[in-house]
This record gives sequence, C-alpha cells and structure tokens, in this order.
Amino acid sequence: MTRWSPGRFAWRSAVGHRRGQTVVLLAVSALITACTTFAPVYDRAMQQALVDTLLAGVGTEGRTVTVESAALSFARGATEARDPRELQDMVPAELSATLDPFVLGRTAVVTPVTGAVPPSGRLVWRDGACEHVRVLAGTCPDAPGEIMVSEADADTFDLSPGATTTVASESDGPEVPLEVVGTYAPADDSWWQGLDLVGHSLVSRAADPSAAHDAWLTAEETFVRSPVLPAETAQAAAVVPTPETGVEEVLRLGDGVRQLNRDLRGEGQDLHVRTDLGDLADDVRGQASQAHRTVPLLMAPMAVLTLFVLWLVLSAATRQRRGEVAVARLRGRGPVGASALLLVELLPVLLAGVVPGVALALAGGGLARSLLPGEAPFEAGPGFATAVVLSVLAIVLTALAATARVAREPLDDLVRSGPTPSRRWTLGAPDAVLVAVAGTGAVAFVAGGLSGSFALAGPALLALFVGLVAGHVAAPVASTVGRRLLDRGRLVAGLGLLETGRRRDTRAVITVITVACALAVFSLDALAVGARNRANAAEHDAGAPVVLQLGGGDLDGVRAALADADPGGRRATPVVVAGGTTLAVEPDGFRRIAFFPRGAPSAAEWRAIAPPAAAPVRLAGSRISIDVASGPELTSQDVLGSASELRLNLVVTTATGVRRTIQLGEVPEAGRRATLAGREPACADGCLLAALELSAAQGVQVVGDLDLSGLRVDGTPVALGTSAEDWNPTDDDHTAISPAVTASGALRLVMSIRGFYPAHVTPAWVPLSVAAVLPAGRDPLGLVVTALDGGDRAAHAAGDVVLVPSLPRRSALVDLDAISRGAEVTVDSSSEVWMVDDPALLSTVEAALRDRGIGITGVRRSSEARQAYADSVATWSLALGAVVGPAVLLVSLLVLLVLAATGWRAIARNLAILRLNGARRRTTTRLGVLAQLPSLLLAVAAGVAAGTAGAAVAMPDVSFLPEPPSTPVLDTATAWPAVLWAAAACAVVLPTVAAVASWVVARRAHLERVKEVV
Repeated sequence: MTRWSPGRFAWRSAVGHRRGQTVVLLAVSALITACTTFAPVYDRAMQQALVDTLLAGVGTEGRTVTVESAALSFARGATEARDPRELQDMVPAELSATLDPFVLGRTAVVTPVTGAVPPSGRLVWRDGACEHVRVLAGTCPDAPGEIMVSEADADTFDLSPGATTTVASESDGPEVPLEVVGTYAPADDSWWQGLDLVGHSLVSRAADPSAAHDAWLTAEETFVRSPVLPAETAQAAAVVPTPETGVEEVLRLGDGVRQLNRDLRGEGQDLHVRTDLGDLADDVRGQASQAHRTVPLLMAPMAVLTLFVLWLVLSAATRQRRGEVAVARLRGRGPVGASALLLVELLPVLLAGVVPGVALALAGGGLARSLLPGEAPFEAGPGFATAVVLSVLAIVLTALAATARVAREPLDDLVRSGPTPSRRWTLGAPDAVLVAVAGTGAVAFVAGGLSGSFALAGPALLALFVGLVAGHVAAPVASTVGRRLLDRGRLVAGLGLLETGRRRDTRAVITVITVACALAVFSLDALAVGARNRANAAEHDAGAPVVLQLGGGDLDGVRAALADADPGGRRATPVVVAGGTTLAVEPDGFRRIAFFPRGAPSAAEWRAIAPPAAAPVRLAGSRISIDVASGPELTSQDVLGSASELRLNLVVTTATGVRRTIQLGEVPEAGRRATLAGREPACADGCLLAALELSAAQGVQVVGDLDLSGLRVDGTPVALGTSAEDWNPTDDDHTAISPAVTASGALRLVMSIRGFYPAHVTPAWVPLSVAAVLPAGRDPLGLVVTALDGGDRAAHAAGDVVLVPSLPRRSALVDLDAISRGAEVTVDSSSEVWMVDDPALLSTVEAALRDRGIGITGVRRSSEARQAYADSVATWSLALGAVVGPAVLLVSLLVLLVLAATGWRAIARNLAILRLNGARRRTTTRLGVLAQLPSLLLAVAAGVAAGTAGAAVAMPDVSFLPEPPSTPVLDTATAWPAVLWAAAACAVVLPTVAAVASWVVARRAHLERVKEVV
C-alpha cells in the first residue's frame, strides 16, 4: 500500500469529489485578492492620468520652467538684464536632465514715439526663431534694429517691409530706430512656450483710445547694442516633456523649481523662476490624498464583504467535513491535527485563488488606464505587493478560524447534524462583541462623531449593525409568526416562516444582503450626487455656456454689437462685472442664458431689480445754458462767516459711458437771477444728465433756495422736470437738498449743505439705491455694492439666491441699466458677453465686436469647466461606485448560490418528507420557493434604508471636487433616482435568483431523498 500523501489527498478531494466547492473557493479567494490589490493599482492609474491631464491643461506655457532676469530702473538710470546663457547655467544639472533643451530669449515692451495712437507690444528675440515661423515677405532679421512683423501689423499700422519706426527706451534714454525687413506667420506654437505672437493687433475706438501690435521679432544684437528698453527681460526656458513625465517626476520638478527659486533670490533681486510646476505638484499631492481616502474606503467594505462570504463558504465546507473531523478525532489526531487535515484540503485551493485575483486586479487596472485620459504607461503602483500580502494573510487567518472552529467542537456534536437554532433572541460572545462594535460605530456616525475618512466608513458600519440586529431578530420572530399561521391553517406561509427561523444561514444571509444593498445604494448615490455637484460647480464657474471677456469699457458699443449679431437679445447678452463682486445684467436675456445651478431668482425678484421708470434728460448739443434764480435768503459762507462763491455744474454721461462735468458758473447772489452757460463737445453726439452738482470750497455752509429753469441745448429748450418726483432728494449726514417745483414750473432746490463738496442732486432716472439679489447668507443691512467706477453704491436687497453665477459668496446681482445710469465704466469693471454655445453665433458676435474696435481678451466655456472637473481624482474615485454597486450585487448572488449549493440536499430531503406525509408537489414547490423570500425582502428593505440614511449622513464628508469650493455649489441631498434604481435592482434580482435556485431544489425533492443521510 502506498503512503498517504497530503497533497494527493487535497488534489483528489478538490478535483475528484468537490469540484463545485473548489470553484467557489477559488472564486471567493480571487475576489478578496482582487478587491484588496485593485486599490493601489487604480490609485496609481488615477495619479498618472491626473499628471497627464494637468500637464495638458496648463498648456506649453504652464509646463515651462523659465529662469528670468529683469532689467531694473533706478533714479540715475537702469541696469541691463543678464545674459540668457548665464541664466541657463544657473539651473542644476539634475533639473535640466528632466527638461527639454533650453530656449534662450530676450523680451521688451516697445511703443513708437510717433503717431496719434501709437501701438504697444512685445519686441522678441528667441535663439533660432526663424526656424519656427513662416517668412511671408522679406527676410528674417539678423542685424541690430531689424524687425519682422505680422501681416496684421503690416496692414493696420502700415509696417510693410522697408518701413521704419522709432521706439522709446527706458528712463528717458535715447530712442531706438527699427526697420521692418519682413513679415511672418507662426509655424510651431509649441516651440514658442506659450508666447502668443499674433492676435493682439488692434486699435481701440473707446473713449480712451489705445492700440496694440503683435510681437515684433528681432535679432539679439538689437537688445545688446541699444539702451535698456521698457520691461526688458532675458530668459532661459525649457518645457517639461509630457509623455515621459510621471507622478514622481512632477513631484521632484515641483520641489526642484521651488528650491531653485529660493537659491536665485539670494543672487539678485532681478532673478526669479516662472513656472506653474510648483502649484501643479501641490495639486497632484492634494488630489492623490483624496484618492488615498476614497478608493480604499469604497473598496474596503467590498473586500470585507467578500471575506465574510469566504467565512460562509468555509463554514459550509467545514460543516460538510464534520464526519471526517470526527473520524480524525476518534483516531487520536486531536483538534490541531483535525484542523490541519482541513487546512491541507482547503488552504491550497484558497491560495491558488490569489493568482487569478492578482491577474484580475491588474487587468482591471489596465482597463481603467485605457479609459482614463493621458498616455502614461500602466503601473501596478506602490503598495501593490503589500496589498497582495494582506489579502493572503486575511485568507489564511479566515481559513484557520473556520477550521479551528469545527475542529474544537465536542465529539458528540461532530457526529450529529448539530443543534437547531433557538427561537429566542440570544447572542453568543462573538456575536455580542460584533454587534457592540458595529453599534458603537453606527451611533457615533449618526451622531456626527465621525469625520473625514472615518465618516466614509460610517455607512458600512451602520449597515452592518442594522443587518446584525435584523438577522438576530428575524429568526425568533419568523418562528413565532410561522406557528401562529400554522394554527390558523396557513400551511405554506406558516411552514415557510418556520423554515426561515430554523435555518442556520438565516442570520448570515440577512446580514450579508443588508450590507450589500446598503453599499450598492451608497455607492450609486455618491456617484449621482458627484455628477450633480460637478455640473453645479462647472455651471457656477462658467456662468453661461460661453462667456467672452472684453477689453475696454465701451458698454454702448457692446450693446450695439450684440444688437447687430443677435437682434432679439435671446442668445447673447451684455454683462458687466464690477470689482469682482457685482454682476450687472440685462434680466430679459440673462435669465434665459445664465446658469443658476441651485435655483434662479423668481419672476417677482427679477421685476424688483428693474430701474425706475422715469425718462432721462437728454442733452444733444455742445452748448448748454440754464436760468438760475437765488432765493432771497440764500447764504453761502465760509467758516469765518464771509461770503463765498457757490458754483453750479451739470454731470453728464456720454454715449461711450464716460462721466463728464460741465462747468456752468457761479450761482448769483441772494435774490438775483442769471443765465449760466457751459460747453461740452462730447455732448454733440448726445449725453444724459446724471446729476446737478453744487461745488464750493470745503467748509462753506450753504442754506437757502435755488430755482432752476430754462434749460437749453444749442438754443433748444429741454424739459428739466415737471414735478418734484422727477428728482431724488439728497439726505446724508452733511447734505440735505429737497427738490420742488414752483408755480412757474421752475425746479426749486431747498438746500442745507454743511461744508462737504461736491453735492449732487440726481434725477429720478438715476436710482438712489440699487436693488440687488444677494447670495444666501449675505447681510442686507447697510448694503453697498461695487459701482461700475469701482466705488461703493448704496443698495437694498430685493431677493436672494444660493449662488450668483461665477461670483464669490459676498456678491450681488443687479440690473445693468439701473447701476449704469449716470455712472462711468472704468477699469475697475470688466465687460463680458454671455451667450449660448453656438459656433455660428460666436463668429457673428466676434465680428460685430471687432467692427467696433472691442477686443476679446478671453473665452470661458462651461463645457471646459465641466471637463476639468471630470478629469480629477475626485471624479475617478467616485466612478468606482459604478463598479462597487453591481459588484456587491454579484457577491450577494454568489452568497445565495453558494448556500443553495451547499444546503440543497437537506432542503430537498425536508420537502420530500412533506410529500411523503401527503403534501402535493405543487405545495412543496411553493414552499421551497417562498421559504427564503421573507428574509431576503427584509434584508433588502433594511439595506436600502441603512444605505440611504448612511449616505445622507456621510455625503457632506465625500470629496466631490478637486478642492473644497469657496461657494455653496455642493448639494448633497439624496439622489433619489439612483437610490430607487439600486433598490429596484436589489429587490428584483436577489429574490428572483433565490426563487429560481429554490425552485430547482424543490424540483429535486424526490421521495428517494428521504433515505439520504445529510
């Protein structure tokens, strides 16, 4: 007889006798390994994709490391910038090795000294520039003073080859002559490292005319032999190569450029490093830390769930081997020997499952890397080997615990099938500890005692606690109800509930299904809430589908251009942002185009911010006169009591939004009349009266009446106002002016001015206080908003919204017409066009703006903002919800199928006994199908409730965006469609599979089963 071999015994048992069980053990072991090892693989894939995305997003300029030296100006002259070759030598060799070859250059800002509106722009030299442009006419500059210009400059400023111009130098130095020797067009944008050569050539027709030219290319000798030019710099710049740069390289580059910048500060104040790599490295670190929280905490419950499934499978497998353990114990092997006998058979199968689990994790990582953006190669990532060891350790420990549990049972329990579960709710020591731990964690989670990463584990703890309690309550309750139903003659229902109460696996099934359904609900809810919040953030950041940022303050020109491009005003609307906190809009078009992701103003609130209905006083002419009659008691005295003059002016706004003051003259003495006149050529094209201005020396006290009438423009009478309601009273701490109308129709000003000038009286057309819609939480008391000239403007609240599009928390939404009446648009405000995303409309609007000399300085799109949020670790981490949800459902199905496969003989035998006692086959089939449904439906309901409650509590701690938002864009309310879909899937799929499996078992309940020993 051959000697007994443990390996041969394990092989024969696994392959020859229990093939189905072997497959299940392999599958569960592989699942545990895959869940554990997939986390570092996916984490690495996300980091690589993030680096590729960020490097592509910042463009060539953002991933360029530039060492720059700036020329410095002093009272006695200026110092030149350093030689670019010297700058290149300052870069450490280890840093240079990770960059592309350096490009040397010099740059200045030059402006011709002649011309009505001389253009300003860059004068550029780059080493080897002629190889990266197309020479359209003439030659490339190679001598001092030679330049090459763009075609647009040649046409706009008459700078064709052969033309000459002279530019100013720094600190009143000698002028520098330049000669045009050719024209060019860009040919290789990436080589220029983000420098925009063309697209700047423009002459602005605004009130303050200006002009800009494209980059003028020249030879290095122009900088070397000429005096220091304005804003002159020298550069040595190199680009980070994108395909070869990974996570570690970016982090090292970020640290390296920061250290280089610190080192250069000590060598001179003219030196500094320009790059976005430091911020990019910080972004990578920040988002990587998000992944280190989210990915493990989404995958860890999945791994624990599969580990619990392994425990169930091993419990079933060891229960089938109780006879073998009993024989081994009877032969004197002892508990340790009996446990070793089980391990010899089970452990090799479990360890063999580690290999396909690792392969599955790597395959999943490869698939994820192919779906994620970027071109970095696939890597397993740091921590992968540790994850494999942890999975092996968990599998081995679970196997040891399961086998030791059976091997240590008393012999009299091993030789029989085991005790029937008690009808009472009793807890063993292990169950009590587990319920206590899960309950403590669940209570702390619901009470808000968990935060950060621990809060993300809260839903799993809550689901586990609910599942444990439901499982321990279900068995005795089902048994009690089943007996009462039997007493009433309800055979199928009563026996079904009794079967639920007496099965060993009822508690385990309820616990597993509860946790699985809760995880499915939580993961899919987080996925849907994340998508909603990314859309909210993108819409808030952009404000509208397309936003054109404009140069200059020609508001009337913008309106005229939009009237030509979009006559109905339904697809494009002008917007002015004042001081970065006040959004001035035209409500009719804005409410159709702008995004309000968390609620828009109501129709009543839109009506409330409308400007007054009064008509403006229009002045169309250059000579303005007005009759002034001083009241008999009018006094104007300085602090010494001496008479002092009081002057009257008109404040007007021109068609281009410029505010001007028309000097009329001195107010006549008390009791006298006079006609005051002034000239303003800008009003020849039409002005609007913004205010009557009274001016005097500071400290002069004015008390009395002043009657105004007979307003004429170029000799034509103009109505000044027919009632007191046509003018706003002025009432503050220092000035009180009340308008009234005399019997003769003159405007009377009743004045009390206490020494602060100028004092204004505004027509009713100009609102005293601007109505504003405020973001939620802003205090309306003492409200002021930023006016179009950058100053403060009194305002009052007319409504509130959660978010004002594209603006921060302390902002306001006002009517553009209301806030622009009588106001001047200055550089403190920026004009924009908000429009729908239509390429044809965009081209039309751009052409209309260009025809009026209005330049476009930037374009903002909601689609780009949405894509930026989509290409982030926060999004990719939550995308695991699309995997975890179906995966836990599959694990639940695996549990049901494993339990059906391991216990079908006992169930079939019980049903056969019922048939032997007279039950019809139809009755036993119904009983077999319905027996497991109550516990399943209870578990699904408990899991959906626990998952929904856990998601509601934990969702505020989930990272939905790359960085915490500064505005309340996040809406963490439950995504009910996703929850209902998850609940429906669990409530349909799990009972259906269980019913089909039970039907198959019931069909095998032949009478011969009664003789089988289970």
